[in-house]
Amino acid sequence: MFRSLCILFAAAAVILCSGCKSTVDNNNRTAAELCRYMMQQTGGTFDGMMEVDQIHADEGFALKLANRQVAFYKFNTKYKRPRSKIEYVDKNHFIYIYGFKFSAVSHGSFIMVDYEDNPMKDKLLEAFKSF
Repeated sequence: MFRSLCILFAAAAVILCSGCKSTVDNNNRTAAELCRYMMQQTGGTFDGMMEVDQIHADEGFALKLANRQVAFYKFNTKYKRPRSKIEYVDKNHFIYIYGFKFSAVSHGSFIMVDYEDNPMKDKLLEAFKSF
């Protein structure tokens, strides 16, 4: 009887969690850490700080890679509005900044913007997703 209950409970847990979205908890990391990491992994160079008010991010910076700018934004996912921004990017794979549509991908509390047309897209994605 006990064994049957354990198996039933385990099956229920698997079914319930199969629909759960796995999230990366990197909210304690900073944009400066991401910047250093991305430069090491991709060979990109720092290209300046990004304006964050328009998209309600905490921090933002840009890297230059293959003569193209790629932007990164840090959101504090403890709050609803930034979390909803991340969820929007997860669902739609783009973000609007000043009315312009940019390709975007999220990883935990961070969003990488305008990477899609970069010749080093695969390297950018690999490095970003491993942070």
